[in-house]
Amino acid sequence: MAELHVDVLPNILKRLNVRDVLRCKSVCKSWENLISDSGFIKFHMNYSYQIDYKNNDIDRRIVMSRVSYRNGSRVCDVDDRLFDDRDCHLLGSSNGLVCISSFASQLVVANPSTREVQTLQEPQILDTKHLCWGFGYDSSTDDYKVVLGFRKRVGWTCFQVLSLKSNVWKLIGDVKYSFHSRIGILCNGALHWIMKDSSSPNKKRVIASFQLSEEKFIKISEPDDERYECGVASCPNMNLGIIEDCLCVFPCDGFNDNLWMLKNYNGKLSWEMFEKDCDMNLALQCLKEQEHYVPNKRTLCRDMLFYKTKEYICAPIYMESLVSPYVNGRPKRKIQESYSKKSCKLIKRDPMLPGASG
Repeated sequence: MAELHVDVLPNILKRLNVRDVLRCKSVCKSWENLISDSGFIKFHMNYSYQIDYKNNDIDRRIVMSRVSYRNGSRVCDVDDRLFDDRDCHLLGSSNGLVCISSFASQLVVANPSTREVQTLQEPQILDTKHLCWGFGYDSSTDDYKVVLGFRKRVGWTCFQVLSLKSNVWKLIGDVKYSFHSRIGILCNGALHWIMKDSSSPNKKRVIASFQLSEEKFIKISEPDDERYECGVASCPNMNLGIIEDCLCVFPCDGFNDNLWMLKNYNGKLSWEMFEKDCDMNLALQCLKEQEHYVPNKRTLCRDMLFYKTKEYICAPIYMESLVSPYVNGRPKRKIQESYSKKSCKLIKRDPMLPGASG
């Protein structure tokens, strides 16, 4: 068999989904080295993202099973106000990696497509019930970060951050806000929560943004529009989400008529009402409970579900990728286990997002 030119092979492999790419690692040593290279991993993901970005019919998200996938009617966990010790929680997703908590202090980062799982150091926190979380990619350091906030005292939240490269928690400090939403919405390299300003007379709600690269908080100005004040701002509860790569805010009820999108995030911020029909297909991938997270043995997701609703626009965007949670390099033993013939039963999916670490 004639050997492919060095520039031709990557352009062929980038068109395959993760399952087929992993199977190609067994062809020969040179193919395995290519597929394991961090440059190819980014190349494959960016190509997949561009293909998926052109497909506007499906918006891909991921949620967490609340009960065993074999029974029960409570299927998904999007953003509950409090942690429940009996349930697993999805804390965020970025570039094919997901951060999961089975209890408040037990965390893992996993790639459902490759079935790799890294256990994280347990955080030192005072309050294990009242927590807010976030997970995302820091392009300045080519790293992934987990952000944790817990209620230190009334009206104050203490934040810590952990990077996958260090696997060590670092104190960020206290903010004079109490969190209203629990899961941080990842958009443009920042995590966003709805919080309450304890220093204001009426404890006004604010949109707080944590910049992953700079590791600092800023307050996002809300729409200066009478329609927003009469619609979203006047509602007792409001949510954040992401649509078309834009941060959005909407009331818990009746959001079809009151959904606002933040445009020009990297320039002058401007809010616009969402004009399109909110009735669209969401491709929802559902993660299993923590008891099913056996590394390199089973798939980590249920079959894809379709919902013709915007109910889950606050769920994280999901993509399939080759990115490893072991950002400092895969342990040799786990490489051998992960890509043996027995463990090649991968889930069926195909999706995307930019950036990424090998």
